[in-house]
Amino acid sequence: MLHVGTFVTTYGVINQNQTLPDNIQVGNTWNAIYQAISRANYLIQQSEKISDPAFPQAATIAQARGIRALAYMDLLALWGGSTQGYGFTGGRGVPLRLAPTTAIGPETAAIARASEAEVAAAIRADLDFAIANLQPGAGSNRITKSSALALRARFELRERKFAEALSFAKQVPAVAGFATSAPTGTTTPDALWQLFFSNTDQNSYAFFWYPAPGGRNEFDPGTTIAAAHPAGDLRRAINVVTATTSITVAGAPFTLSPGTTQKYYRTSTRDDRFNIIRYAEVVLTIAEAAAQTGALAEATTNLNMIRTRAGLAPTTATTAAALITDILLQRRLEFAYEGIYWMDLRRTNRIQTALPTYAETFRNLFPIPLREVQLTNNLIEQNPGY
Repeated sequence: MLHVGTFVTTYGVINQNQTLPDNIQVGNTWNAIYQAISRANYLIQQSEKISDPAFPQAATIAQARGIRALAYMDLLALWGGSTQGYGFTGGRGVPLRLAPTTAIGPETAAIARASEAEVAAAIRADLDFAIANLQPGAGSNRITKSSALALRARFELRERKFAEALSFAKQVPAVAGFATSAPTGTTTPDALWQLFFSNTDQNSYAFFWYPAPGGRNEFDPGTTIAAAHPAGDLRRAINVVTATTSITVAGAPFTLSPGTTQKYYRTSTRDDRFNIIRYAEVVLTIAEAAAQTGALAEATTNLNMIRTRAGLAPTTATTAAALITDILLQRRLEFAYEGIYWMDLRRTNRIQTALPTYAETFRNLFPIPLREVQLTNNLIEQNPGY
């Protein structure tokens, strides 16, 4: 994906991998994630005080802890770990707040960064609580046992715990009809957990992708992802719109513009859903973790499930290395613009291989926002190199 706009230059700097600690987009993302953590902490605290037997206390706390786990997963993914990936000795973490900050005083005092291992332990504890106290389900705008299991599998794969990733992924109930359903946009039926939006609670995805009227075309798929699709791949038309195309949205005609995507296009209502995690990711996690642990037949079966859905022939890969290469390609194409590709490059230590212009390895970790470093008098340490 390329940044082609001229209105917000801070996106362009990120796209060029020249991000600085004072980049407002980096600071806004950090703040938004910690705001979500703060709200989850408060919900957990207040829910623990409710004794009404009609109140679903355990399930409510489980949902809040699942959200908190996702937030810390994202923080680690962007600002933590090591330049070569995640799960290595000495990996960097982020400030770990597990209690609400409701009053000025000791609870709002600055805290130093925890280690990656300490944050990872908190993530696992939160997801395990969610798994134990939620019911299975898919297609929800709330976390369920199914999506908590899927997130646990994602996290273990990221941390290179392949046997654990395989175990958790195989516990996720299959989505009915998945193997025979064709790929679609963000209304995909294999979604386990999505962010829902409406015309009164909007997002800016389509606004940034599409030109006026209705958008400002900040982003473009670029040529590399278009070329990455094998011939006959059904996902190419979804990921990369190359010609003016008319479709019907909610019974009304809509024109798709070249240089955009079918994943986010609802410019009038701005209610495109965002996929937090999908069953397709579970299948590819099983495939990758199986290949990493020597179960090549299982890896091949699950990889081919994704390939067949996409209109492709079965894989020709016969070795673990070749299977993993194909699996990573399928992940790139299946989850385009869903916030996964950068994390995949980081966890497999392939940033400099896939993006040769990103030569400075210290930039594999985002800079801690300058304001956080300054306001804490360097108690929150900056990532090396910045």
